[in-house]
Amino acid sequence: MTAERAIQCATFLLILVGLCGLSAWAVYTYLGGAHVILEVATIALSWGVILLILYVSFKKLEWEWWK
Repeated sequence: MTAERAIQCATFLLILVGLCGLSAWAVYTYLGGAHVILEVATIALSWGVILLILYVSFKKLEWEWWK
């Protein structure tokens, strides 16, 4: 059970780091640096969607990390 928990946590962290890197790259590449408010809004919106997708996916897989 402990090994399974460690694998789940590692998977979650790797997904978050990977998605964070992708969103940061996309904002840097496509928005440049002229629109600071738009960059912040884009990052917040994309992370909201990403976390919602992760939550729904893990709920469907019946991974309950919050016990």
